[in-house]
Amino acid sequence: MSSTGVRRFLALCVEIALLAAPAFALPQACPPIPTGGAAEVQSRLSQLERAAQADMEGHRFAEAAGELREAACLAPQDPRILYSLGVAQAASGDFLSARKSFEAVRQREPGNPLPLAMLVRVGFSLGDIDGVKASLRALAAQFPHDGELHAMLAQFLVQNKLLDLALAESLRAQQADPHPSAQASIELAVLENTVGAYDDAIRNALWIGSQAGLPASLRASAAGVAGLSEESAGHPEAAIPRLQEAIQLDPSQENSYLALAFLYEKLQKFGDAVAVLEQARRRFPQSAALLLPLGSNLVRVERYPAAITALRQLLEQAPDDSDAHLRLADAYRKTGNHAGEVQILSDLERRRPDYPSIHVLVASAMLNQEPADYAKVLDELSLAEKSAPSDAQVFYLRAKVFLATGQNEQARLALTRSIELAPMDPSPYYRLGRLLLAMGQPKQAQEAFDRMHVIKSGPPQ
Repeated sequence: MSSTGVRRFLALCVEIALLAAPAFALPQACPPIPTGGAAEVQSRLSQLERAAQADMEGHRFAEAAGELREAACLAPQDPRILYSLGVAQAASGDFLSARKSFEAVRQREPGNPLPLAMLVRVGFSLGDIDGVKASLRALAAQFPHDGELHAMLAQFLVQNKLLDLALAESLRAQQADPHPSAQASIELAVLENTVGAYDDAIRNALWIGSQAGLPASLRASAAGVAGLSEESAGHPEAAIPRLQEAIQLDPSQENSYLALAFLYEKLQKFGDAVAVLEQARRRFPQSAALLLPLGSNLVRVERYPAAITALRQLLEQAPDDSDAHLRLADAYRKTGNHAGEVQILSDLERRRPDYPSIHVLVASAMLNQEPADYAKVLDELSLAEKSAPSDAQVFYLRAKVFLATGQNEQARLALTRSIELAPMDPSPYYRLGRLLLAMGQPKQAQEAFDRMHVIKSGPPQ
């Protein structure tokens, strides 16, 4: 495939990616052909092509399609005009007509891969995956040695989540080039990891990493892919040294630190996760992406002041980050700062009033305060019930308020409703049993305690 052809194909990829116009119905009948002879026909053709080019550059795709349709009437055998017509039709959203135009080009120029490549894109836009596969098979049969073309198609397919087809195209691109570049091999390994071919991804990545003459950044990328593939394949301990190697080879890649920290977190090695993230923080002091995992893992290792500092810094940069609010509230709760917990959850409630269970979270935090403002807690729970009437926690927390204020019958009703909504939660049974004992109903209390023990012990072995 020539460099000119590659540039044309990439330009068209950009044009199609920007499609937003509604479908445009082109006239099927051709206008009268000029009667002044070949010179007048050529003059009109030039005029139409200039106008179409200007309309395409101005994103007036439907107008360009109309002009090129007329040009195609004047020169029905010219594949160049038909190809441009197909591009304009696709850009205007008229994918069915575009497919017909590209098929006509293919008939006139069977040695040109571009109309088939565009048929892949048009087929995807139409949701015709069988058509996409047919065009890919034709490209593989007719142009098996055009590695650059197959590589570009693989990128398009990856972008559109057709990963199995993308892997096939990547393999064709590699087969077309007996000496693929290291970058192409890394891209193939990434794709293999994405589609679940972990052993192949590891093998390709390790081969790249073993090439001492390659730049350290490429070898680092290969080590990272190998580490991610090892982890996905269920070998987390084998993944750790790969990701450590990626950081050592190219410490400028923030994602390597994040991937290793996430792996440590999955293995519940929270101290190791903190160490990696603090190392990354020293190298990338302005990075917001590090703050949430750092703060979360600092909470897990009970380094609460440092966790609070990191999470507050994140909220300064991203004040609507709900995860940061929740992690910071957790840190405040574990340090006994219930006023801070209520404040940060109330801030989340104000910013995200539709956040799931936010009223329950705020009410629960309010109950932790000494003294608790029970009226405000009940107000929050009323809001929670309106948004989630089947949330058992609403009634459980309401029962705690009633118990604290001596309203035993209301507490019994709330606990009974909580049990109806979440019969496998043992907590309401315990509180109900204690309440029934206080109300002088030992038999009913014992039934509640027995049910709690059955739930806690689990199903019979």
